[in-house]
Amino acid sequence: MKKEKGFTLLELMIVIAIIGLLIAVVIPDLLKTREMAEIEACKASLRGVQSSLELYYTHYKNYPENLQVLITEGYLQENGSKDNWNKELRYILSTSGAGSEEDAQTNNYLLGSDGPDGKQDTDDDVEPPINTKRHTFKKGKTSDSTTDGQPVVQ
Repeated sequence: MKKEKGFTLLELMIVIAIIGLLIAVVIPDLLKTREMAEIEACKASLRGVQSSLELYYTHYKNYPENLQVLITEGYLQENGSKDNWNKELRYILSTSGAGSEEDAQTNNYLLGSDGPDGKQDTDDDVEPPINTKRHTFKKGKTSDSTTDGQPVVQ
């Protein structure tokens, strides 16, 4: 009698089950790693925008009204005002002065991204990596923090 070589149905089912378990363990880790990479890339973009803002400030002694000015003036490239999820970055000027509008100076700003979900004030918001105490949307860190999405005017 001739013995046939090959796999039995039970052996094939065991191999498929093991592959399925490995996939179930690996896929969530890969997705989390991809999300973390996107957030880090967004932080790098914010770092570039902050550098452009500071360069603009050294030239004009105030910050621009909006990020589109940086693009128009050549400090940022096209779509430089958008985050990795193709949404506009949050940018708010904070002014201080001696009372009149002429004396007011735009000496601070708040910058950030709403993160993957696109909603403000959620856990996935991305804050700028440089000098965060001065330029952050997080509440309660400094006197320049925001209340209800608006900067505190000193």
